[in-house]
Amino acid sequence: MSSPQYKLVYFNARGLAEAARFIFAYSKVAYEDVRIEQEAWPALKSKTPFLQLPYLEINGKPYGQSAAFTRLLAKKYKLAGTTDEEQAQVDAIVDYMKDVVASMIKWFTEKDEAVKAKLLEEFRTVSLPGQLDVLQQHLGKADYFVPSGPTFADFSVASMLFTIVKYFPGTLDKHPQLKEHMDRVHALPGIKEWVAKRPESQN
Repeated sequence: MSSPQYKLVYFNARGLAEAARFIFAYSKVAYEDVRIEQEAWPALKSKTPFLQLPYLEINGKPYGQSAAFTRLLAKKYKLAGTTDEEQAQVDAIVDYMKDVVASMIKWFTEKDEAVKAKLLEEFRTVSLPGQLDVLQQHLGKADYFVPSGPTFADFSVASMLFTIVKYFPGTLDKHPQLKEHMDRVHALPGIKEWVAKRPESQN
Protein backbone atom coordinates (compact mmCIF):
# COMPACT_ATOMS: atom_id res chain seq x y z
CA MET A 1 0.00 0.00 0.00
CA SER A 2 1.46 3.34 -1.04
CA SER A 3 2.02 6.18 1.40
CA PRO A 4 -0.61 8.94 1.53
CA GLN A 5 0.05 12.06 -0.54
CA TYR A 6 -0.17 15.13 1.68
CA LYS A 7 -0.50 18.79 0.74
CA LEU A 8 -0.69 21.37 3.53
CA VAL A 9 -2.07 24.74 2.41
CA TYR A 10 -1.63 27.89 4.50
CA PHE A 11 -0.27 31.41 4.37
CA ASN A 12 3.47 32.00 4.78
CA ALA A 13 3.23 31.61 8.54
CA ARG A 14 3.82 29.09 11.31
CA GLY A 15 0.53 29.79 13.08
CA LEU A 16 -2.11 27.08 12.95
CA ALA A 17 -0.13 24.85 10.57
CA GLU A 18 3.17 24.48 12.40
CA ALA A 19 2.17 21.63 14.70
CA ALA A 20 1.24 19.58 11.61
CA ARG A 21 4.58 20.50 10.00
CA PHE A 22 6.32 19.34 13.18
CA ILE A 23 4.50 15.99 12.94
CA PHE A 24 5.63 15.55 9.36
CA ALA A 25 9.20 16.54 10.24
CA TYR A 26 9.49 14.36 13.35
CA SER A 27 7.85 11.38 11.62
CA LYS A 28 9.93 11.85 8.46
CA VAL A 29 6.81 12.00 6.29
CA ALA A 30 6.97 13.73 2.92
CA TYR A 31 4.40 16.44 2.16
CA GLU A 32 3.90 19.49 -0.01
CA ASP A 33 4.11 22.72 1.97
CA VAL A 34 2.01 25.19 -0.03
CA ARG A 35 2.15 28.83 1.10
CA ILE A 36 -0.46 31.20 -0.28
CA GLU A 37 0.25 34.89 -0.76
CA GLN A 38 -2.33 37.24 0.74
CA GLU A 39 -3.32 38.61 -2.66
CA ALA A 40 -4.18 35.09 -3.88
CA TRP A 41 -6.43 34.31 -0.93
CA PRO A 42 -9.74 35.89 -2.11
CA ALA A 43 -9.78 33.72 -5.24
CA LEU A 44 -8.97 30.56 -3.25
CA LYS A 45 -11.30 31.14 -0.28
CA SER A 46 -14.49 29.69 -1.79
CA LYS A 47 -12.62 26.50 -2.71
CA THR A 48 -11.54 25.68 0.86
CA PRO A 49 -13.54 23.33 3.11
CA PHE A 50 -14.52 25.99 5.70
CA LEU A 51 -13.57 29.21 3.87
CA GLN A 52 -10.42 29.23 5.98
CA LEU A 53 -6.76 28.32 5.98
CA PRO A 54 -5.04 26.05 6.74
CA TYR A 55 -6.40 22.88 5.23
CA LEU A 56 -4.76 19.54 4.54
CA GLU A 57 -5.22 17.47 1.39
CA ILE A 58 -4.82 13.71 1.76
CA ASN A 59 -4.69 11.96 -1.61
CA GLY A 60 -6.48 14.96 -3.11
CA LYS A 61 -9.29 15.17 -0.53
CA PRO A 62 -9.26 18.39 1.53
CA TYR A 63 -9.72 18.38 5.31
CA GLY A 64 -10.31 21.65 7.13
CA GLN A 65 -9.95 22.81 10.74
CA SER A 66 -6.35 22.61 11.88
CA ALA A 67 -7.11 20.96 15.24
CA ALA A 68 -8.98 18.15 13.48
CA PHE A 69 -6.44 17.32 10.80
CA THR A 70 -3.48 17.77 13.14
CA ARG A 71 -5.08 15.30 15.54
CA LEU A 72 -5.64 12.93 12.62
CA LEU A 73 -1.95 13.10 11.71
CA ALA A 74 -0.95 12.66 15.34
CA LYS A 75 -2.99 9.47 15.59
CA LYS A 76 -1.58 8.13 12.34
CA TYR A 77 2.00 8.70 13.45
CA LYS A 78 1.65 7.70 17.12
CA LEU A 79 1.92 11.23 18.52
CA ALA A 80 -1.44 11.48 20.28
CA GLY A 81 -0.70 9.61 23.52
CA THR A 82 -0.54 5.86 24.08
CA THR A 83 -3.56 5.40 26.39
CA ASP A 84 -7.06 6.85 26.52
CA GLU A 85 -6.03 8.89 29.56
CA GLU A 86 -2.93 10.26 27.83
CA GLN A 87 -5.00 11.12 24.77
CA ALA A 88 -7.44 13.03 26.96
CA GLN A 89 -4.58 15.02 28.51
CA VAL A 90 -3.04 15.69 25.10
CA ASP A 91 -6.38 16.88 23.73
CA ALA A 92 -6.91 19.08 26.78
CA ILE A 93 -3.56 20.83 26.31
CA VAL A 94 -4.22 21.34 22.59
CA ASP A 95 -7.70 22.70 23.30
CA TYR A 96 -6.28 25.05 25.93
CA MET A 97 -3.88 26.45 23.34
CA LYS A 98 -6.96 27.67 21.46
CA ASP A 99 -7.60 29.99 24.42
CA VAL A 100 -4.07 31.34 24.16
CA VAL A 101 -4.47 31.92 20.42
CA ALA A 102 -7.83 33.64 20.96
CA SER A 103 -6.21 36.00 23.48
CA MET A 104 -3.51 36.87 20.97
CA ILE A 105 -5.90 37.38 18.09
CA LYS A 106 -7.90 39.97 20.05
CA TRP A 107 -5.02 42.45 20.06
CA PHE A 108 -3.30 41.25 16.90
CA THR A 109 -6.28 41.96 14.63
CA GLU A 110 -7.54 45.15 16.31
CA LYS A 111 -7.44 48.11 13.90
CA ASP A 112 -7.89 50.97 16.36
CA GLU A 113 -4.39 51.74 17.62
CA ALA A 114 -5.51 52.98 21.05
CA VAL A 115 -7.66 49.91 21.64
CA LYS A 116 -4.93 47.68 20.25
CA ALA A 117 -2.39 49.09 22.72
CA LYS A 118 -4.77 48.46 25.62
CA LEU A 119 -5.53 44.89 24.49
CA LEU A 120 -1.83 44.20 23.96
CA GLU A 121 -0.96 45.37 27.47
CA GLU A 122 -3.79 43.29 28.93
CA PHE A 123 -2.58 40.21 27.06
CA ARG A 124 1.07 40.72 28.01
CA THR A 125 0.51 41.48 31.70
CA VAL A 126 -2.67 39.57 32.62
CA SER A 127 -3.85 36.90 30.16
CA LEU A 128 -0.52 35.47 29.05
CA PRO A 129 1.16 35.12 32.48
CA GLY A 130 -1.90 33.26 33.77
CA GLN A 131 -1.97 30.98 30.75
CA LEU A 132 1.73 30.23 31.10
CA ASP A 133 1.17 29.39 34.77
CA VAL A 134 -1.46 26.84 33.74
CA LEU A 135 0.78 25.24 31.11
CA GLN A 136 3.75 25.06 33.44
CA GLN A 137 1.58 23.48 36.13
CA HIS A 138 0.52 20.74 33.70
CA LEU A 139 4.08 20.17 32.51
CA GLY A 140 5.60 20.16 35.98
CA LYS A 141 9.16 18.86 35.93
CA ALA A 142 8.51 16.36 33.13
CA ASP A 143 10.11 16.52 29.71
CA TYR A 144 6.74 16.31 27.92
CA PHE A 145 3.08 16.73 28.77
CA VAL A 146 2.45 12.96 29.00
CA PRO A 147 4.80 10.20 30.22
CA SER A 148 5.02 8.28 26.94
CA GLY A 149 7.00 11.02 25.19
CA PRO A 150 6.44 13.84 22.72
CA THR A 151 2.98 14.35 21.26
CA PHE A 152 1.28 16.96 19.16
CA ALA A 153 0.41 18.76 22.39
CA ASP A 154 4.11 19.43 22.88
CA PHE A 155 4.40 20.52 19.26
CA SER A 156 1.42 22.89 19.58
CA VAL A 157 2.74 24.47 22.77
CA ALA A 158 6.36 24.77 21.64
CA SER A 159 5.53 26.31 18.27
CA MET A 160 3.17 28.87 19.83
CA LEU A 161 5.67 29.77 22.57
CA PHE A 162 8.28 30.32 19.86
CA THR A 163 6.03 32.95 18.29
CA ILE A 164 5.18 34.56 21.63
CA VAL A 165 8.87 34.87 22.52
CA LYS A 166 9.52 36.50 19.14
CA TYR A 167 6.98 39.19 20.00
CA PHE A 168 7.86 39.42 23.69
CA PRO A 169 11.48 38.46 24.44
CA GLY A 170 11.93 37.39 28.04
CA THR A 171 8.35 36.16 28.32
CA LEU A 172 9.46 32.77 29.63
CA ASP A 173 11.98 34.10 32.17
CA LYS A 174 9.53 33.31 34.99
CA HIS A 175 8.54 29.97 33.42
CA PRO A 176 11.86 28.14 33.00
CA GLN A 177 10.28 24.70 32.58
CA LEU A 178 8.33 25.98 29.57
CA LYS A 179 11.48 27.55 28.12
CA GLU A 180 13.33 24.23 28.51
CA HIS A 181 10.36 22.40 26.99
CA MET A 182 10.27 24.72 23.97
CA ASP A 183 13.99 24.25 23.40
CA ARG A 184 13.70 20.47 23.89
CA VAL A 185 10.96 20.14 21.28
CA HIS A 186 12.82 22.32 18.79
CA ALA A 187 15.88 20.10 19.21
CA LEU A 188 14.04 16.85 18.43
CA PRO A 189 15.29 14.90 15.38
CA GLY A 190 13.57 16.07 12.23
CA ILE A 191 12.11 19.14 13.91
CA LYS A 192 15.57 20.63 14.46
CA GLU A 193 16.33 20.27 10.77
CA TRP A 194 12.94 21.66 9.76
CA VAL A 195 13.30 24.74 11.97
CA ALA A 196 16.74 25.44 10.49
CA LYS A 197 15.44 25.51 6.91
CA ARG A 198 11.81 26.66 7.16
CA PRO A 199 10.83 29.96 5.51
CA GLU A 200 11.07 33.05 7.68
CA SER A 201 7.76 34.46 8.88
CA GLN A 202 6.55 36.85 11.57
CA ASN A 203 4.07 34.47 13.15
